[in-house]
Amino acid sequence: MSATKSRYPRPSNDELARLYTELGLSCPDIGWLYDRDASTVRGWLVAADISTRPRGSNAAVHFRKGERSAFAGRRHSPESIARVRAASIARGAVPYLRNGQHWLKGSLPEANPNWAGGATPERQEFYRSAEWKVVVRYVWARDNACCRNCGKDWRTVDRSTEQTFHIHHVWSFQISALRANPAILVLLCRQCHLWVHSNANVTRAWLPQEPDSPNFPDLDGIDKIADLEAAELEMSTPTLFDFEGMGAAA
Repeated sequence: MSATKSRYPRPSNDELARLYTELGLSCPDIGWLYDRDASTVRGWLVAADISTRPRGSNAAVHFRKGERSAFAGRRHSPESIARVRAASIARGAVPYLRNGQHWLKGSLPEANPNWAGGATPERQEFYRSAEWKVVVRYVWARDNACCRNCGKDWRTVDRSTEQTFHIHHVWSFQISALRANPAILVLLCRQCHLWVHSNANVTRAWLPQEPDSPNFPDLDGIDKIADLEAAELEMSTPTLFDFEGMGAAA
């Protein structure tokens, strides 16, 4: 029911007793009459000291487990479907398909009711950037298209069963200064990437170390790749981390 104030006043206790006890109306039925929800009506009954029935006891609208529903096997007729469709459109619902096509196909972004003026989440915007695309190529070349944890080679895997490898941020994506720095990026197969983020990774391999660890980076001294073209050609492994010493899967 509407969260706004109802147009109809609360019925008297005598009227409640007549509707609920004599006529056998349910709480939702009475709520529909007075523009209230069922829980509000039930509260009225309790306050009026009217004995209530167990919830779900209305045989007219419920059926017990094991009983066949009266609607089983039945379908809406074309006329019924047309009436439901017309009622939905009348209350502002938009048909999913128009003439067999998605109703937004070929329309401008502004036509989408979820359009937010072109605002894109930060992560999606970053992953679409030219800088990230260059870093991706760099990491794949540096790691020779092999999982840094188990050594699986992307060029020899069964492509019908193996999903694409992932580039894993050793340090959180939330540290914006490190997002595009290949020194904190490693290539992992999907299974190893899931393992890294699981409780099974008790040694925290390929995850941030404690501040006193030799693998803890100097955050103030880290810069992003300054020259993207040079980064594509430079294949030497960055020296920020000793990757070989960061552990392997158990």
